[in-house]
Amino acid sequence: MPVYVLKEEMPYNELLRWIEFFHKRPIGWQEDQRTYLLLKAQGVKESGENLFPSLKAIKENTNKKLLQEPDRAVPKGEFLKKMLAARDGDNLNWRQK
Repeated sequence: MPVYVLKEEMPYNELLRWIEFFHKRPIGWQEDQRTYLLLKAQGVKESGENLFPSLKAIKENTNKKLLQEPDRAVPKGEFLKKMLAARDGDNLNWRQK
């Protein structure tokens, strides 16, 4: 699709979403990650976020996402109530019956 057609037909909201996407996943981050891994294999001790701004943007986005999402590993709700109400969980007498 030519750029002039895209410019005329793309809704403004979609353009804003693409801009947000490219802030979270900058163009070329895969190449930067690959280069960082090669540098690391050659003995570079620096972190990838300090060497490449694209990797820093991805790490910051991941950290924000982790802070916003609740921890799924911790039991909640009805399952937690059943766990707290459980009795004789370590008792192995059920095998003898």
